[in-house]
Amino acid sequence: MSNQIFLNSRLENIPKFHSTILPKLCGGDKVVDLLFYRPLSYVDRSKSLPDAQVGEFTTFIAKVYEHQSPTFRGRPYKIVVEIGAYVIISGKLEKFAEHWQITHPDYVLLDINQFKEIARIEPVYQSCRGITNKSIGNIISSNLKELPDLPEWIDDTLIKQKKWLSWRESIIKLHRPSSLAEAEVCRKRLAYDELFAYQLALKLARENHVKERGREFIVLNKYKEQVLNELSFQLTNDQTRAIDEISERQKSKYRMISLLQGDVGSGKTVVALFAMINVVENNMQAALMAPTTILAEQHYNWIEEVLSCTDIKVALLTGKTARKERKIIMNELASGVLNIVIGTHALFQANVTFKNLGLAVIDEQQRFGVMQRNRLVGKGENADILFVTATPIPRTLQQAMYGDVECSILKEKPKSRLPIKTVTMNISRVPDVIEKLKGAINRGEKAYWICPYIEENEEINIAAAEMRFQELQKTFLDKVGIIHGKLTQEQKDQVMFSFKRNEFSLLVATTVIEVGIDVPDATIMIIENAEQFGLSQLHQLRGRVGRGNKPSFCVLLYDNLSKSSSSKLKIMCESQDGFYIAERDMMLRGSGDILGTKQSGCMEFKFADLYQDKELLNLAYNNAKGAMADFELLLDIFEYRSRLHFSKFQ
Repeated sequence: MSNQIFLNSRLENIPKFHSTILPKLCGGDKVVDLLFYRPLSYVDRSKSLPDAQVGEFTTFIAKVYEHQSPTFRGRPYKIVVEIGAYVIISGKLEKFAEHWQITHPDYVLLDINQFKEIARIEPVYQSCRGITNKSIGNIISSNLKELPDLPEWIDDTLIKQKKWLSWRESIIKLHRPSSLAEAEVCRKRLAYDELFAYQLALKLARENHVKERGREFIVLNKYKEQVLNELSFQLTNDQTRAIDEISERQKSKYRMISLLQGDVGSGKTVVALFAMINVVENNMQAALMAPTTILAEQHYNWIEEVLSCTDIKVALLTGKTARKERKIIMNELASGVLNIVIGTHALFQANVTFKNLGLAVIDEQQRFGVMQRNRLVGKGENADILFVTATPIPRTLQQAMYGDVECSILKEKPKSRLPIKTVTMNISRVPDVIEKLKGAINRGEKAYWICPYIEENEEINIAAAEMRFQELQKTFLDKVGIIHGKLTQEQKDQVMFSFKRNEFSLLVATTVIEVGIDVPDATIMIIENAEQFGLSQLHQLRGRVGRGNKPSFCVLLYDNLSKSSSSKLKIMCESQDGFYIAERDMMLRGSGDILGTKQSGCMEFKFADLYQDKELLNLAYNNAKGAMADFELLLDIFEYRSRLHFSKFQ
């Protein structure tokens, strides 16, 4: 069997009841997914009894000396041993009344030939009901035996400098290290592979996309004053600067690929609008693609109103657009009568054609797959691309996600936006919160109530939301609505529309509240068990309120506070700067969850942590530049990329 076939072959020879669970844990059903299933931590079972301290794990061979049955019901059954022979015991060492003991040993084995197998550094994997850590380890070990020794692609000098092992040895030792230090060295080697391959993918994609336009682009500012006069607010300094930066990039003879990154409520849509107006002034068309119908409609309603003073023609195209209206829109896009189209996934369908697409604005771009984005961009000849995101991304993550993409940042909030007063309360005070909420809702205000979040268990999240919904109904009757992950997108949109149209005043939710949804009269955000959420996630949720001209409040309800949880909630009370919060979140939790990768489906590294591995990221970034000049090396790297399972980044 070839190297490629082995690594990409499906998992076989595993128990049937494990065959459905394991792929969910590993993120796939191929051998490569299993081998890249990185241990969460390690347990050192290599210490002998004389060398182990209280609280450490130890493994030793003992002789059973006496069985002591409990004299009273509920008392422990004891087995007294003496050092010698016959049984292997491994577990955490404790001391009680001057006696050494191991309560609930992890291993008690009669076959002393297994001693070496037990007395080692044991990997601990994320497991779940139906499969044990030992089962996962055994399945991985059986596949390690056939792991091929692939050609090296990292420079020999770098391998020697970092004291790294080969790719094959690094995978093996990651799962079966001889020391904790060795396990970390292997992780770093594999993290570099991952970062280097991804940086190369970004650079190759950019080489392919950044081409000469073959056309002149002039910023005429024909409509600028008209539109500025139509706005109900004054542009912030950040907005003005971002508009100028993007306009300059549009004038370049090269195709623009740009990122507009703004904090919650910083006014990204108006900046994107001026980029679209520049395109229209050059006799081209612009498209704005949003991830949901409600967000697309929100963009359309605002943009149409602002452009009503001009002759620019705007249309909305979503899955809900009626057949007759859809036909008219598609004809006007193809003929060039339509200047700007705003929509959802409907925009990149095969039968949608543009006369001359000059700019694709992709809102909350991480919500779309790369192929989906490319299908829209591909409808124009060298069309410019403007990615928009409401998730503040630390510079390190930005470089990892986008490579050399030029970026404009909005930190400043419009002057009309008031700060959101954030407070923490113990969850035992829920009755007090409900009492205060009654007064606010009677005054015509709206509120969100976010329920506890348990990672990887949406069923429990939904059950908690439904339980809280039923409790709140007793007080607020039909003034309460609920939204969660099991609803279809159409059902979610309907709930949000109803909330916006004042059909109810209190919305109970899991974390599926759409980013960017504008409900200006929502002034209260209550987050239950706030300690279970990440900092960036808390900041995004808080950003759903404070979008009007009324004072807004965020109540963080907590239960058990650890030291890090306490720090997290303190940061939320002291700061409303999303970029500062994202940096602190990265320090507290590492990079894995900053972007909400598990929720949004965007890229997630298996070995690299972008905060912990900043040095490796810079190294990979610089080395990828040099590799671009070596075409032969690139061919090898492409093969390596496929075996590293980077197809999802293509």
